Amino acid sequence: MSKYHPINIGLSPNTERDDIALAKKLLLNPKHLLHGNAVEKLEEKFREFLPIKYAFAFRSGRSALYTALLTLDFKPGDEVLLQSYTCAAVPNAVMWAKAKPVYVDIDENNLNMSLKDLESKISLKSKAIIVQHTFGFPIDMRRILSIAKRKNLIVIEDCALSLGAKYDGRKVGTFGDISIFSFGRDKVISSVTGGIAVTNNADLAQKLKISRANYKIPSIAWTIRRLLHPILMNNVILPAYNFLSFGKIALEILKTIHVIPKAVYKIEKVSGLEKSLIGLMPNALAALALHQFKKLDKLNDHRRKIAAIYNKELEPVAGKNFKLPVEEGNSTRIYLRYNVKTNKAKEILQKARRTNIILGDWYRPSIAPHGVSFAKMQYDPDTCPVAEHISRESLNLPTSINIKDSDALKIAEFIKQHYL
Repeated sequence: MSKYHPINIGLSPNTERDDIALAKKLLLNPKHLLHGNAVEKLEEKFREFLPIKYAFAFRSGRSALYTALLTLDFKPGDEVLLQSYTCAAVPNAVMWAKAKPVYVDIDENNLNMSLKDLESKISLKSKAIIVQHTFGFPIDMRRILSIAKRKNLIVIEDCALSLGAKYDGRKVGTFGDISIFSFGRDKVISSVTGGIAVTNNADLAQKLKISRANYKIPSIAWTIRRLLHPILMNNVILPAYNFLSFGKIALEILKTIHVIPKAVYKIEKVSGLEKSLIGLMPNALAALALHQFKKLDKLNDHRRKIAAIYNKELEPVAGKNFKLPVEEGNSTRIYLRYNVKTNKAKEILQKARRTNIILGDWYRPSIAPHGVSFAKMQYDPDTCPVAEHISRESLNLPTSINIKDSDALKIAEFIKQHYL
């Protein structure tokens, strides 16, 4: 690795050499960029893995969630409960589907929806709950399902951050009436963009099938730009990231001229629909997702190993002003990101960058990313005080496959210098 290459959390963290080689191979085979059997194989693998009866791939996680919400046939005034401390993609999908988002505060220990606050915000207009397994830490699905049954609510599992995690020995994504997964660039597995919706409900599956039948395949140019993303990031941008800021400048230029797609589009920050993200998944991106899906256990085992290093090394500084993740015995976590809470989060983020370490700030603000209009998201920060507090103290440490043990030790040592 180049000395200018940063230890990083969100700059295409999932790709290895075999993934890059596959992206190059796909580029050289334009006949199969859009059409082939990879989408069907990916759906089949998901059905077998979870297991679940029905699976439908989409162009993005947003597309999967939006289409899942469309199956619920919302009427004017219908409400969907979702947590604060999340990505704008979630409330956006709710509003695109013509429902009203109702924000629920979070539990400060597991960063998932507060079940106490959830119950207090359910109304006669409530129709569904979107439950998020934050950073791959499963929420208490037993209690969620009990509340939903009592209140006659549909449960949508947002598993964008939790593929492979388990609750009570059962994989997340199999509890809800309908569940979605994302294959974005910083997710558990990555095809740069992509997603899947799954269900055991035949009626919902039929509605998903009908909705998807109206979608279009993206253009060849759109697909090529996604395939170029991991190649350019790993072969050009990251190796020279801090060489006279060449990599940083190249990244911004490539985003500006739309060679590398942005993670969140400007229109989405004001709840606008980015139409390019809604549609069918092209064959080439499904092939990338399928390739990584076959490595899922390896990827998640590595995340847990890195998390164990952080647990051990950061224990000496754990306390009132530095809190480690709280373990829960009834779940198997995957640690997509290792989140700590500290009143020095912003300071550490800034100082770490100066030492070639790029840490993460999910979710800061509480409806991320930066620049999101809370008003357009129909979000009042006063309704979720815990999420607002935690968003200011959140600091994410990287766990991806490219983080070596020595990288984790270096990060832990850097943080300890601020507390010991």
